[in-house]
Amino acid sequence: MNKDYRKRQEEVLAIIVKEYVETAQPVGSRYVARRLGLSSATIRNVMADLEDSGFITHPHTSAGRAPTDKGYRYYIDSLMRVRNMNAQVMRSVEDQYTEAMRSLEDVLERTSHLLSSITNYVGVTFIPQGDKMYLDGTSHIIEQPEFKDIRKLYSLIKCLEEKKDILDLLSGDLESEGITIHIGKENHSSNLDDCSIVTRGYKMKGKVRGRVGVIGPKRMFYERVIPAVDFLADTVTEILEELEVE
Repeated sequence: MNKDYRKRQEEVLAIIVKEYVETAQPVGSRYVARRLGLSSATIRNVMADLEDSGFITHPHTSAGRAPTDKGYRYYIDSLMRVRNMNAQVMRSVEDQYTEAMRSLEDVLERTSHLLSSITNYVGVTFIPQGDKMYLDGTSHIIEQPEFKDIRKLYSLIKCLEEKKDILDLLSGDLESEGITIHIGKENHSSNLDDCSIVTRGYKMKGKVRGRVGVIGPKRMFYERVIPAVDFLADTVTEILEELEVE
């Protein structure tokens, strides 16, 4: 495959991912063609190759395409440009941590709430000691079109309530300091097949001691979520160092 065609495929994939994230509707060749100033026939050929390679899929009877787990993964790893967080939002977040917070549990409970508020997904924080996990904003899941299917919604809510699958996933990432992203089947739980989980480690006394992040649909605004998770993980680390929490 020549480099120009590879670049064309990446352009098409990026447009499909961004538009699908925005609308939750399969993306047609005519829309992509207009965006790139090319013929629909040319774009249909590119989309057919992307589908053959497993990056996009043809849902139901729609003429449009949607990203697969593989498509999201390639977009995140190779094409995405992470946005900077708004300075005013960062100041507002910092102001939410009050002097009354004297324990790790207080800090993490507030953090899960803030992550949910910023991203409109489920905020999650994790302390490995005792397998404690705080979830906030479960109602945001109900707002997502993916979960209008009652069976999918029931499976996910049950998973959030029982927590075991999520705890297992977060425990497996505990040694990683940086951002980790699990997409769909990468979560190793059928109850989380339609979800992505984005987390990052927070530190105490220089060592990673737990994780903070969000749970949302695969059709997630990753460009906005990642900097929010990064910022909250750094903020939690700073607060815990100041509080000298054991």
